[in-house]
Amino acid sequence: MQAAVDDKHKLVVATHVINKNDRNALHDIASEAKENLHSDGFTVLADKGYHNGRELQDCQNNGIQTIVAPSEIVNSNKFGTTEEYLVTKFTYNPDNDTYTCPQGNTLTSTGTWHKKTRERDHHLFKKYRTPDCKTCPVKHLCTGRKDGGREIERSEYAEAVEANLKNLQGNKELYKRRQMIIEHIYGTAKRKWGFNFTDLRGLEKVNGEFALIMTVYNLKRTINILGIPELLQLIQNWKPDYKRVSLALKSSLFGLFKALLAFKTLIYKTNELNLKLTQVQDYLSTNPLYSSEMRFFQKTESFFTA
Repeated sequence: MQAAVDDKHKLVVATHVINKNDRNALHDIASEAKENLHSDGFTVLADKGYHNGRELQDCQNNGIQTIVAPSEIVNSNKFGTTEEYLVTKFTYNPDNDTYTCPQGNTLTSTGTWHKKTRERDHHLFKKYRTPDCKTCPVKHLCTGRKDGGREIERSEYAEAVEANLKNLQGNKELYKRRQMIIEHIYGTAKRKWGFNFTDLRGLEKVNGEFALIMTVYNLKRTINILGIPELLQLIQNWKPDYKRVSLALKSSLFGLFKALLAFKTLIYKTNELNLKLTQVQDYLSTNPLYSSEMRFFQKTESFFTA
């Protein structure tokens, strides 16, 4: 389930459901938000699960600046590369398409593009090597290859990845706001409203179900921002684009918020009813029909509350 939330009002500005992982999802949800906001461009914050070179490049080409945390580099080989010689410690030289290692040696490429496939995805990359590895005194710290030298791979999306990393390093305080902006949406839907799973099957139906949940979230959020009277006034003065929305929707929304004005009184009456039910339950506790095992009063309370 994908969602984009604006930092100013904490409203859901784009949402849809996909059947692929987050690594291939960033540009679609970001471009949907851009279209809905009629924006020329903005900055998107996303967690490290969205770090994919192609997605970062597509966003940047579409006027969307990215600040996405990179995946952690894990070295599973204790005899392999040490922290001081990770690929991030090598300097790329765009003028001559070479890398310079921490020891000052130059790694060059033959210019051949290779293809790498991973998780139903693929990208092209070039390899960079240097013969100086044979005589390097710190080779054992740089590579686990006993009979070979260090090899650097550079993806076709490397420039977009580097631009994203530069944005992250220059906006660390801004990036800390990511969780505050987006995570409460899912927390509310799952923990408070109980939507831990979908009721429907199929991508189209689940998209509709999730869209309804996010519409309710936005309505509740808008009430908190404006209040019901001001929201009612806005709906009354709303002049819809008849090419995009029907007049019936306007009248339906107006009727909904008129009902919300009477909701407070309804809550009082429901609470009174619950109190009466509790009193009757205590009085008729010996009757098998109203025993706790039958859950008669719990069901009745749920019915009237609904």
